[in-house]
Amino acid sequence: MLKNDLKPNIVVEGPFFPEAIQVLVTVPVGASVKIIGKGKKTNQVYDPILNEEQIASLIASPENEAFNGDPIRFRLGVEALRLGLAYEYDPYFSLSIARVDPSLIS
Repeated sequence: MLKNDLKPNIVVEGPFFPEAIQVLVTVPVGASVKIIGKGKKTNQVYDPILNEEQIASLIASPENEAFNGDPIRFRLGVEALRLGLAYEYDPYFSLSIARVDPSLIS
């Protein structure tokens, strides 16, 4: 990773951070850069000053996630969420759309 690649809102990981951080601001400090970022899990603020060698060891996640997942698993996940939300309003919703007659089950 290069110094110019550090932009606000990218997520970086590396040996200098205990968790992945979202970069909020970068401030040039001579040949080094001060990175002010927020932890993705703990929301803790980190503000180390890193030189070019240390910046090269950082790994950045892509700015835009790829939409090349498995469509069948996506549909399964959406259906699970839909049924979960429908249950909040009608606990017997899944039975009503399943075409199962509960009176025949004994």
